[in-house]
Amino acid sequence: MLVQRRVMTWRRVGKSLHALVAHGLLFSFTILLVLKLHRAVRCPWWIVFSPLWLFHAVVARGRFSLPAPALPHDRNVRELSPSYVGYTILLARENAF
Repeated sequence: MLVQRRVMTWRRVGKSLHALVAHGLLFSFTILLVLKLHRAVRCPWWIVFSPLWLFHAVVARGRFSLPAPALPHDRNVRELSPSYVGYTILLARENAF
């Protein structure tokens, strides 16, 4: 059985780079949010949320899109975006004090 190999092109390299940048921005937002909530870093909130805004800019360019997870057929599931989760945590933390 022969397997056809894909040829590596600059376009595929660019798409992979966009995916790496987008996932890196989401990861850095998560790390900054956790560090800020644990008071390990003292920086303004706009710095914490800037990787998330940059991620949305990368996605809005239309050159990269995250694969959507498959929803279960038997129940309704609400998808939670990182910005919604971050806002909810921030709101809960502010209302706790």
